[in-house]
Amino acid sequence: MTSTVRPIENDALIESSFRRLLAAIESEREKIRSHWQLIEQERDETTSELERLKQDTEEWCFRERQKIETKWKELDEQHERMSVLWPETTEVLEINCSGQFFSLPKSTLCGVEGSYLNHMFSDEWIGSLPKDTQGRYLLDYNPKCFAIIVEYLQNRRLKPNAPIPPIPMDQQQNMDILAEALKLKPFLPDNKLSQIHGTSLMVTQNTIEATHQGWQCITAQRPVPMSGPSYFEVKILANPKPKGGLAIGVIGHIPQDAEIHTIRLKDSILYNSMNGLIGDSFGETDVTPGIQLTEGSTIGVRIDPSARALSWYYNRQSMGTSTLKIDKLDSLQILFPVFSLFEPGQKISVDFQATPPGGGAS
Repeated sequence: MTSTVRPIENDALIESSFRRLLAAIESEREKIRSHWQLIEQERDETTSELERLKQDTEEWCFRERQKIETKWKELDEQHERMSVLWPETTEVLEINCSGQFFSLPKSTLCGVEGSYLNHMFSDEWIGSLPKDTQGRYLLDYNPKCFAIIVEYLQNRRLKPNAPIPPIPMDQQQNMDILAEALKLKPFLPDNKLSQIHGTSLMVTQNTIEATHQGWQCITAQRPVPMSGPSYFEVKILANPKPKGGLAIGVIGHIPQDAEIHTIRLKDSILYNSMNGLIGDSFGETDVTPGIQLTEGSTIGVRIDPSARALSWYYNRQSMGTSTLKIDKLDSLQILFPVFSLFEPGQKISVDFQATPPGGGAS
């Protein structure tokens, strides 16, 4: 009986072991399938990331190529412009400017891009210029002003950022007119506040703020153009005490030394808040007195050199007109915008490119 039972038990044990083995094999197979799926998923993600990086790199390279091509194009255009401004020629021109003679290279007169001189002495137009009996090109310009232009162009040839030569006061109006006619932009820059003034005023671009009590005066860097009407406008940003401590106007020179600490300025016309016009240079006037320059308000001044008159505006409404004194015309051949502040905390901003009320020249 014992020998009959043992084979059956052995078969059962073998079958049980075999099933466990199959289960173990299936479990390992499942693990392998899971690992393989994970590997495939990571491979797909890596492939996608590499594709994205490749696309990003190609796009970056394309943008950089575009930038480089644009820069090369700009360089080519600049080289072409410089070839026009400074042509490779040694031709010397003989010029008779209203009786004053000049001898200078043709390329020197082509030194300001966009100027009428550049076009006038180009190969296309130079043949139409008149000549005197000696064969010199004849120009009907103010010879003193033309000499200043020639000096500037010669200096600019050696130093591109050469400054404008000093302009005599009695030639400022003639210089402005000639520079405007010839479209000489270096002689007609936008005006701005003087950065060198010797006062306690805080000047930031075209904004002025008073930091100490007492009169402090400052002007613009340049006089207003005398070739035609001009206009500037001042906005009152802050004025703690508007009863007389702020004045705006024009002056025939830049105040020096003790002048920067007074409102009684020689060769000046100013509108003093709450009071009216002050100064020694206005003649006939119908300008409204007593207007307070309060915070948020504006005061504008339009200068008409041909009429020798100033038109005044408060909040862009006319306040009236004042003329320049006849006996002051010699000392008022140039006019600087001037600004006088008295109270700490006063703050104004100046717009030299403001459009005058009613439009027109500014």
